Amino acid sequence: MGIAGILSSNNFNPMQTFTHDRRTDRADSAEKGRLFREIMSTEKSKTCPYDHLAKDGVIEYNGVAFLCDYKTNSICLGDMTNEKEVLNISLPSGGNLKVNVNNFGDLARAAGMFSPADLNAIMRAIAQYNHCTSKLNELEEEETETIENAKEPDAE
Repeated sequence: MGIAGILSSNNFNPMQTFTHDRRTDRADSAEKGRLFREIMSTEKSKTCPYDHLAKDGVIEYNGVAFLCDYKTNSICLGDMTNEKEVLNISLPSGGNLKVNVNNFGDLARAAGMFSPADLNAIMRAIAQYNHCTSKLNELEEEETETIENAKEPDAE
C-alpha cells in the first residue's frame, strides 16, 4: 500500500494524529524542561570549588578555614571587605579562589588541598601579584626621591 492508499484509508486522519502527538510532545517536553530547570537551579545555587570538602559552607583543611561563596562560585580565605586587598584567582578546575593578601601564609598551609593545576594557577597569580607590588613600590620610591630632589634646590 502506497502513500495514496494510506491517505484514502478510512482509519487515517492526519490532523488527529498530528494534534495528539503534538499535545503529548508538549506535555513531555514541558515536564522535562521543568525537571531540568529544577536540577540546574539546585545545582547552580550550591556550587563552589572543592565543595565536596565543605561542611555547612566551610572548608577546613590543616587548620585553615575557607568560606564557600555560592553566589560567585568561589572559596574565600581571609577578610573580603576591602577589595583592594583581595586577590581573585580563577581555578582551572572551575570557580575562583579569593584570598586576602595578608593570608598568603594560611594559603601555603592549605596547599595540599588543591589539585596540581589549581596550585599552579595559584602560584602564578601570587608571583604576578608580588611582581606588580614590587613595581608599584619602586614607582613610589622614585616619586618620593623626585619630590625630595625638587625641594633641595629651594632649601639652599
